[in-house]
Amino acid sequence: MTHRVLTIAALSLLVTFAAAGAAKADCEGDLFQLENAYKAPNLSADAKAALDAARTKALAALKKDDDAACHKAVTEGLSKAGLPMN
Repeated sequence: MTHRVLTIAALSLLVTFAAAGAAKADCEGDLFQLENAYKAPNLSADAKAALDAARTKALAALKKDDDAACHKAVTEGLSKAGLPMN
């Protein structure tokens, strides 16, 4: 019985860490896409400013482990720059 309880506790802890890692990976993927947006041809000054603001917000959200805010910042930045979100 004790072995089963320890196994369940270990598995639940593992799932918690995996979920936290997945959230950070999503934000990192969004940031990677944002960095690639700088390579777009004919990027205007306004578009570059929108990407810069989005990067600042997304990095702050990454530090707080706030995946939703990170994704929102990247999506808004790409939208303002006139670029699609993949």
